[in-house]
Amino acid sequence: MIALDHLRPPSPYDPSAPAYKEWLHVNVFDHDSGAVGLVNVSLHGAPGDTASRAVGAALVELPGVGWAGNLDVRALDDARISIEAISLDRVAVGIDSRSGLVMASAQLPDDGLRVALTAAVRGPALIVDGPIPVGQGWIGWSAWPRLTIGGEYRVGETVLPLENGSGYADHNWGRWHWGQDMGWEWGSFLCPGDGPAIVMSQMTDRAHRWTAEPLIELRIAGARRRFSGPAVSIEWSGVLDALPRRFPGALAALHADRVAPRLPARLDAQGDDGLDMLEITFTARAAAQLILADPVHHGYSFLHELVGSFSCRGRLQGRDIEGEGLAVVERAE
Repeated sequence: MIALDHLRPPSPYDPSAPAYKEWLHVNVFDHDSGAVGLVNVSLHGAPGDTASRAVGAALVELPGVGWAGNLDVRALDDARISIEAISLDRVAVGIDSRSGLVMASAQLPDDGLRVALTAAVRGPALIVDGPIPVGQGWIGWSAWPRLTIGGEYRVGETVLPLENGSGYADHNWGRWHWGQDMGWEWGSFLCPGDGPAIVMSQMTDRAHRWTAEPLIELRIAGARRRFSGPAVSIEWSGVLDALPRRFPGALAALHADRVAPRLPARLDAQGDDGLDMLEITFTARAAAQLILADPVHHGYSFLHELVGSFSCRGRLQGRDIEGEGLAVVERAE
């Protein structure tokens, strides 16, 4: 069972409604094939405003094949919104917080991808104290670091059953405009089976200078530990030699100066509070660049999804832990 959750659209009298943002987001890691994917649906702008947009995203990176999928951008009024779900014609995500089920689907055959997922939450939600300042606004979020997955990816003609995979889900909401001096660094790191599940999060400015306390949360075998503030260190190094796949294509064509961003190839993160300790080393193999235009103000932000593998080692409640798995790390700017 997870904590009861719901979408948080603004009221008609909320003066900050034009800056409204909300996400339902799922990541799935197929440990058999190495595929890493995301499915999310997001809302941008005041309900009822014809400029506001709903964006569905479904992307999978399969080793040896590359990226499949795309973004589906619609008028916000085209989205079917319930208390715990956001659905477009081709991409949908829902959370049933009473039963602890997370559902996601995508039908993007022209882009080589179909997704059908039903997942069960394992363990309590990660609740982040907020709201957290971001740009000139704020963000709130909660997450479910490990899901038990059922379903499949279809990448072209390749069918990838996901029963041996691992999943992550989160819900984000707040008020900000894309293009402000804002950014973040976030990651989900999942080992197979009952191995470590780790979440990292840090709010930054556009230059990736920290603007709030970072956190790393570790879950394993029913135990959990959160490291925050000065107990956390995050270091990036190297340069990824693979050019990012850019979405959506129309916006990518308008931003030719972002064809080859300098993205890091490695992340080293550590949490150490003197009692427990965790070290993470992540190596990226590929990246996707999502270009987000604000529906109200002239401005753009760029979300880079770095996918790859990681290893971890540490100590939790007097017990040594270690593991290897798949990860996605997101850098927004």
